[in-house]
Amino acid sequence: MRTGRTFSNSGFTLLEVMIALSIVGIALVVMLGLVQRSILVNSRLQQMTRATLLAKQKMAEIENNINSTLDQGKGDFTKPNQQFHWRSITTPTPISGIAQIDLSVIWGDEKNNELVTLTSFIKEGQQ
Repeated sequence: MRTGRTFSNSGFTLLEVMIALSIVGIALVVMLGLVQRSILVNSRLQQMTRATLLAKQKMAEIENNINSTLDQGKGDFTKPNQQFHWRSITTPTPISGIAQIDLSVIWGDEKNNELVTLTSFIKEGQQ
């Protein structure tokens, strides 16, 4: 004899729900890792952009002989860029009267390539 209750197979089983939740959980963990990596890369790129702009500014000062303290060959930037430092190396070239200037802007650890270097050529005695 039948009791009048019929069961339908149209719903999800507990196993199917658990598998779907585990897939969603794994995807969320992967996505959080990607977001963290993206934040770190963005921070590094911002530092590189700031260092490049500071290097261009300092190179323009050297080329235009704006600041008399440039003969030191190294120095620090003022606020808000106090974590950046600069260093310039002047070397003669085979062309008489022309010198090569390598200007590096450093932040953090130089061993980890946390620096930007610009190279320019100027007339000797101009700096």
